[in-house]
Amino acid sequence: MLTKKKIGRLIPYPVIENGRRVINAGPNRCRVCGARVRRLHDTGYGYEVLERLQVVGGMRRFSDQCPICHSSSRERLIWFWLSQTGKGFRFASNITTAHLAPEKGLSRKLRDAAPAGYTAYDFEPSRYRHLARVEHADLSKLPMADDSVDLFICNHVLEHVPDVPLALAQIRRVLKPGGTAILQVPIAMKLEETIELGHDVTQDDRIRLVGQDDHLRLFNQPQYRATLEGAGFEVELYDAFEDNDRLATQWQLDPFEKLHLCRK
Repeated sequence: MLTKKKIGRLIPYPVIENGRRVINAGPNRCRVCGARVRRLHDTGYGYEVLERLQVVGGMRRFSDQCPICHSSSRERLIWFWLSQTGKGFRFASNITTAHLAPEKGLSRKLRDAAPAGYTAYDFEPSRYRHLARVEHADLSKLPMADDSVDLFICNHVLEHVPDVPLALAQIRRVLKPGGTAILQVPIAMKLEETIELGHDVTQDDRIRLVGQDDHLRLFNQPQYRATLEGAGFEVELYDAFEDNDRLATQWQLDPFEKLHLCRK
């Protein structure tokens, strides 16, 4: 039996995307993909634990997500740092970028900025339709050579992996000296201790405890930074509103989210 999802996969992705552009056309511009849209969509799951613990990257946000490329304030923050601030990464023709779990709008921006060195990776490459090629990668054993990546982007993945120290060791191994890894996770602002869940915890209990049925943990800010530094990274927390409050407001960034810029 053909489901709605299966039928959708029979339609070429450019046709679907162009249809979205027509349906959602309006006066506002997505800061990531550049599409003109009528309005941004709301994001977040609305679970009680996410609001109670003030989980950045999980709480409800209104008028946040582009209906075309699905980028939200998280992707906007990354592209803001890369493109708008003097402290951002400077693209060159020979830059090497590894993008884990490649977000739609952001992946296109990164690929277009330095196409020769951009590679998208995921544990299940077949999930992606917006890129012609996504390589298989497992954070427990990355396929890249040592000291080979200038910019490593991995957003909202580390809360899923069984072994965080191993994953961070792999990221640090492939990062060039002086390179930058952007490693975002949901951060609970009102959580005293990072929550670690075993594999035997049910999906319902995961939603109740950490706000998503496939998450193994929920970090607080001090312990997440300590985890990154314990893996050997120099960590900078970049605050777009401290850097340029006017522009960060125009971009509709989340004032509570900071970029974790990890350097080797």
